[in-house]
Amino acid sequence: MVNTKYYRAYVFSSKDNNTLDCKSMIELKYFKKIYITPKGKLILFNDTIYEIMMWDIEKLSVETRILIDWNCTLESVETSDDEKLFVVCTKNEETMETSLYVFSTETGINLASMHTKLVIDRFHLIASQKGERLLFINISKKRYSLLDPYYLKNPIGASKLFENIKDKQIQEPYIIKSDKLFYTIDGKVLIEKLVDNDWVDCLRKKLKDTNSITAPSEMTIDIITKIINEKSYNPSYNNNNEHEGKFLKWSLELKDGSVKLIANKLKTSIKKELDILPSFYPDANNFIVHCEVLENDDFVTITRIGVIIWTSKLSGIKMHYYWNDCNYRLEDFIFEKTAFRNLFKDRKPGRILPASSYETIYRNLDVEFGKEKTHLFKDFLKVNFAEEFYLTCYGKDIMETLIKLKDDKWIRSLGHSCIDNCIQNNNHLMSKISLLSIIFENFKKLSEEHPAFIASTLSKIGFVVPFTNVNPKSTSSHLSSYGKYCHLSKTSYLDILTSILWDCWIRFQKNFEIRFQTFQNNHPDLRELFVKPVIDFYDVGHSTTILAIPLPNFVSYPKHYKFWNELLLPSANPFTHSNRLEVINEEFYRYLNGEALLKFKWNTYGRNYYFAVWAIYTVFLFCFIIAATCYESISQTSLFILLNMSVVLGIWHLLLELRQFIFSPLTYVYSLWNYFDLGAYILPIITSIIWLQNNFMPKELATFSTLFLEIKFLLYFRAIEFSGDFFSMILGVAKRGFSFLLILGFIVVAFAHSLHLLLRPATNVSLDYPSYSNDPNDPWNLATKYNAIDPNGTIEDNSSLIEPPTATTNMFMLMGSAIAAVYIMLTGNTDPISYWDLDNNLTLLILALVFSFVASTYLMNLFIGLLTNAITETKTREASLILRAEVLEEIELLYLLPYQRKKENWFPFVVFYECHTVKLREHVMDIQKDKWAGYKKPFISKALNEVLLLPDEQPSLKKLEDDLKELKESIKHMKRNK
Repeated sequence: MVNTKYYRAYVFSSKDNNTLDCKSMIELKYFKKIYITPKGKLILFNDTIYEIMMWDIEKLSVETRILIDWNCTLESVETSDDEKLFVVCTKNEETMETSLYVFSTETGINLASMHTKLVIDRFHLIASQKGERLLFINISKKRYSLLDPYYLKNPIGASKLFENIKDKQIQEPYIIKSDKLFYTIDGKVLIEKLVDNDWVDCLRKKLKDTNSITAPSEMTIDIITKIINEKSYNPSYNNNNEHEGKFLKWSLELKDGSVKLIANKLKTSIKKELDILPSFYPDANNFIVHCEVLENDDFVTITRIGVIIWTSKLSGIKMHYYWNDCNYRLEDFIFEKTAFRNLFKDRKPGRILPASSYETIYRNLDVEFGKEKTHLFKDFLKVNFAEEFYLTCYGKDIMETLIKLKDDKWIRSLGHSCIDNCIQNNNHLMSKISLLSIIFENFKKLSEEHPAFIASTLSKIGFVVPFTNVNPKSTSSHLSSYGKYCHLSKTSYLDILTSILWDCWIRFQKNFEIRFQTFQNNHPDLRELFVKPVIDFYDVGHSTTILAIPLPNFVSYPKHYKFWNELLLPSANPFTHSNRLEVINEEFYRYLNGEALLKFKWNTYGRNYYFAVWAIYTVFLFCFIIAATCYESISQTSLFILLNMSVVLGIWHLLLELRQFIFSPLTYVYSLWNYFDLGAYILPIITSIIWLQNNFMPKELATFSTLFLEIKFLLYFRAIEFSGDFFSMILGVAKRGFSFLLILGFIVVAFAHSLHLLLRPATNVSLDYPSYSNDPNDPWNLATKYNAIDPNGTIEDNSSLIEPPTATTNMFMLMGSAIAAVYIMLTGNTDPISYWDLDNNLTLLILALVFSFVASTYLMNLFIGLLTNAITETKTREASLILRAEVLEEIELLYLLPYQRKKENWFPFVVFYECHTVKLREHVMDIQKDKWAGYKKPFISKALNEVLLLPDEQPSLKKLEDDLKELKESIKHMKRNK
């Protein structure tokens, strides 16, 4: 039972035939339409994002998610008996066109679609276990039609199915379920069998249906397995061998070193043939081991190179399936009967037949068949890319195979086929977007090994406009999320309390609106004087356009998990993986989609967790710095509490660092920032423990602990929007200048070492006791001397006072202080060598001049110039978004619990967002003016042009040059033909 007022479902269980107990209550959040399947699945339609979701209410998990086109309204839905196929009927109110979509509930991919002006009152999926058909009915015209649900083409009249009842006055409503018709006449319930036992024979002969039939896979596999497991095949094929089906007759013609497969349409002279003998196999008589016609008129052949199913189409005989798991060249394959016995062992029968052996097909694309030397395997693979049936049913299998084989050319071809199906008439179709899951569910491997392909794909889907209507008075901020994203959950006491309070609030709003409207009507002068100006002042809106981020399952996590495994080693998703690939990362965040996705994540859950973690760290920081700064003015008890809290909170942060290390050890080790974090956690812990044990503060450790803690606190601002750009600039420039600083450091060390060797004292000296030597590098000889002046103004040379030398008198005594001295000289300060007489020390003079020119003048000015260029070249916007993405990745993997990563409202199938039309137009205009810095110029759809009223794009210089060149060639050709 569903309560539409509170969006709540009640699940009942029956103890006996008379009583029902409420088993549980479920919060539905929001829906426009709701359906319940015979197996108890809940189907919710969300009209804010045009998404249909099928939920398992026992497990509270999503079975499938389906997107439909936004220019239509949902009429009704239907599922097959096993709920593996899902049919959606929509209607376009402007064109009065009805559309039927067939989806697979296992993948959510649109298998086929049909658009018609016919009125479709009802539709049903029938004969799912025999040869499935979609029955649709026009009640007013009493028109019954059948379609293959996997193609939705060439409807066949089905009135003969209703011959037994067409003269009866069937009263609405009636039900078609389990291939039976349930209806009432004069208050009596009658049941008629709709699907004959010999259904395929009925389709072919009675209804004259020659469309393809997707036979149940289990039946076909049983036939093939039975043939394979026979003790002996012993075929005796000759030119008279014929296999007759329902409307086709198949035969094999073996002669002249060829094996011709022939398909004749019964009772006609129409004949198609194909030579199926591979060129490397000369023995035509032994090539076919066994063959048999299937129930759906396809033809299965067990050959010396594998099991092949053939089908007859208008264009000729085509390979339909091929199985042989040898996965190497067929020339090296030795046929054995036992080789095929385990062929279907790991291939579980489903609604459709298992995927073909694509790896074997790929490794034999160049194999020629027959005297015409046709490439049947290559043709088969191309058909799998081109035809929607193969692409939707087996696209993921093909992509996984091609990724394994690392063939960039075929991967691009498959990817472009998916994109081409999503883009029709120069517009993106939301109902086809799920096809992109073939690409993005393999995002990790594709982005690592084929980054150019991913970048090209992103350019095609950079601006997906689901609907051309513009909201002129939107109050949403730029790139804010659009629509409602729902997640079902058990009803809690808080939910009940919230619904009661919400109900009270709604009643209060309605009463207030009524009274306020009455007040305005009674006091029109006050309305004009006060109310209207206030309304006009706050009635500020922006024109916004809705865009989609068409990355199916890009942000979703696996729904099946083990709690402790996920807690210690969480599974990554494409979003978290993309942060490890610099090229793809930077390319993705050039698009508005990337920024909008981060904004959705940040506003949904990111900022709450981030500020909570920041608050905990702030407590950790204040505990330690209060103890270190005010330890003399606070009690020992308070000091003890503060230090113990510092230890506990520090260990908590260290445990999070440990989880981060376990998740990705190499990434953790190679990140310098992690060492900084460790310093900010470990140093305060060690300092606090030593302090507690010895009862006094270790000043040096406390000093560095405070430094690391406060700088770490500052780094939390990197994820905040107003300061993120500056942090990204600082970090980006630091990365660019690191190598230069390394070179400069080597130069400093080299000069420091040289000056150390030149200026160090000849013997060990003490700064506390004078040494009486003639060594010019002795600090006592370099120290300042004071001589006495007699009353006549004469300086007395015999006696003098010496100012004791310090560590800075001769900084070149030790190698460490020598490096510090040269660093000081790098800034232009010559104090470290001011104690020596350069006129009498030629070597020191040369070193000082060389260092001054090379390091202080040349390299430092060069470094400043490089920094200036690096600042201008650093893409601060993309870099700041990448920083925020890294923060969100850390939150998702380390702070969210496994069940939270399953939330559909936090990690939706596809995200929609609102974009200010003015800013969007500016952005697109910059792209048209060739100001795009990405891999490839983004695709601009017709819908986007319509929304933004863009000017016609001017042809590029290259296009003008090509047109001019083509014109010149045409003129030359015309002159030759005169």
